[in-house]
Amino acid sequence: MICHTDGVSTTPGRGIRRRRLSVAGIIAFVVVLYATVVILYANSGQVEITDPGETGPTTAVVRITPERVDAAADRMTFSLLPLPTGPLAGDDEALTAGRDFVVLVNAPDGTRTFEFEAGQVLAPTEVTLATEGSIEEWPFDRYTLAPVAIAVGVDADGDGDAEAVPTLLVGDGSVTGWNIVATGLPVDDEVDAVAFTATRSGSTVAFGIVLLSLMVVMPVLVLTVSISVYRGRRKVEATLMSWIGAMLFATIPLRNFLPGNPPIGSWVDYLIVLWVIAGLVVGLIVYVAAWLRLGPDGPARSAPTADGPVASAPTGVSAPPRS
Repeated sequence: MICHTDGVSTTPGRGIRRRRLSVAGIIAFVVVLYATVVILYANSGQVEITDPGETGPTTAVVRITPERVDAAADRMTFSLLPLPTGPLAGDDEALTAGRDFVVLVNAPDGTRTFEFEAGQVLAPTEVTLATEGSIEEWPFDRYTLAPVAIAVGVDADGDGDAEAVPTLLVGDGSVTGWNIVATGLPVDDEVDAVAFTATRSGSTVAFGIVLLSLMVVMPVLVLTVSISVYRGRRKVEATLMSWIGAMLFATIPLRNFLPGNPPIGSWVDYLIVLWVIAGLVVGLIVYVAAWLRLGPDGPARSAPTADGPVASAPTGVSAPPRS
């Protein structure tokens, strides 16, 4: 019922205000969601192992920096850089080794030894270590690297025999799309160890959830249009079948656009992607059925007029003239 006040209807104004509030709410939600993703992206990926501070003349310092995470291969790559301080320093201030020394990396998947000669420029050396995780759980997959022990042996006398010296691990950096947590675990005075845990950054998780949500919207729209046409509430337009087919073929490219490239068979395929494709196919089937039933070659439909619908006249019988 429409209420009147002084001969003026209030219903249209109330409806306009309601629509404006709805539009404003949608815009505010999109702005907040966008700002959240930006903040999560800006604050993701930083990792700091420890601050070296003041080190003694007998302490070797090794910088370990995460470089990348290969979730599909269960591998994490780091760069090792011995710093020319303490027992590794030379007579000058150049970035060269003062004497021969070795860096021993003891990881769960084996032991690696890196040799440096006196006078050699100390450049980063990459090392790839095995992790434990499951990429099928994307984007909530988690990768752990058991404590990696690192020791430095210095050939102080030049006789070829390296003696272990106190070692301190330091490091910082970031890996795009990942949050990496480093936990220092000193073994003894001559060996230092660190454990790593890598998880997807908040921005990556938010990106994946938003993209999956948009994929879910597609079959909802297709089914809404198809069912409305099948029930006769909307006109049949054959070109809409091309629109439905385009949405169906766009599903796989959207799925492959997910950050981190989850492999086929991940939980998102079983719980979301499969049903998105099924919903689109069902919507296409319903629309084809509507096209066959209500299209130009289908049964005749009532033609609406200004005074209401007029039933179709039987074959050979003319409709009575209207006065």
